[in-house]
Amino acid sequence: MPDPVDIIVGRNVRQFRALRRVSQLELGEALGLTFQQIQKYEKGTNRVSASKLHQIAVFLDVEISALFEGAGMSPFGSRVELSPDAYALALSYDKLNSPAGKEAVKTIVTLMTGEAAETAA
Repeated sequence: MPDPVDIIVGRNVRQFRALRRVSQLELGEALGLTFQQIQKYEKGTNRVSASKLHQIAVFLDVEISALFEGAGMSPFGSRVELSPDAYALALSYDKLNSPAGKEAVKTIVTLMTGEAAETAA
């Protein structure tokens, strides 16, 4: 029976891979593996070695810690729950060079979340 952490890591690999629009075949080729091995990683059937996790994180342009999201406390004692979409959005936000652009994003999000709160009330 797969370990719950292996299942969580596999699910996160699958979500980030899909978010990047990368097929199992493409990821497998980049890592020197078959797409079947990627399927086994994503299902949690096979454990992913530390070196393969590093390669996956580099290829998918995510922090290794993001692959463990949902598996427990971070080594820093606190945890931020982000979906893969929210994580990708945060990475994109950090890449913005324009302070005005960052302010615009914050304004849009504030307006939309305020609107959502008003609609729910």
